[in-house]
Amino acid sequence: MQSRFRFTYEPDWRSAPMAYWVHLPRLDAKDECDPPAPKPVPHEGYRFLRFEFGEHELLFSAPAQLDHMIEILVKKPLPTSRQLSSVRAKGVGPNGHWLSRLPAELKEPKSRERLVRHLRALRKQILGGPKREVSPPAEWPSYPKPPRAKSAA
Repeated sequence: MQSRFRFTYEPDWRSAPMAYWVHLPRLDAKDECDPPAPKPVPHEGYRFLRFEFGEHELLFSAPAQLDHMIEILVKKPLPTSRQLSSVRAKGVGPNGHWLSRLPAELKEPKSRERLVRHLRALRKQILGGPKREVSPPAEWPSYPKPPRAKSAA
């Protein structure tokens, strides 16, 4: 299965499917999350990683979300969205969890193994290695923008 990635800019980091489930509000500090929420790039917005895996596109607004997806998808058996959504105990049910929204094809064991291999390779390429014991950076590192096409004069 083919995979590729690109970065785009979006107005709100919370629009990524995993943002709500990964970045938990801190009780001791208003407007702060653990792991930390990404910061906007001035005049651009929030940097999003768009990862295409076959015909599916996965969207991440922070490295912690990529790590979280890998961490969940390697589990055997795969946890239920009910188990995972209980972490946020806010009335947002399991049907709204990112795992319940993940296409069934990507949850199948063989597809999941391939997806995890691709995600780990992607993480190594972008962040420079496998997940470490320390938390990932809050934002994606600067990555070269693709050159703009020259306009015909």
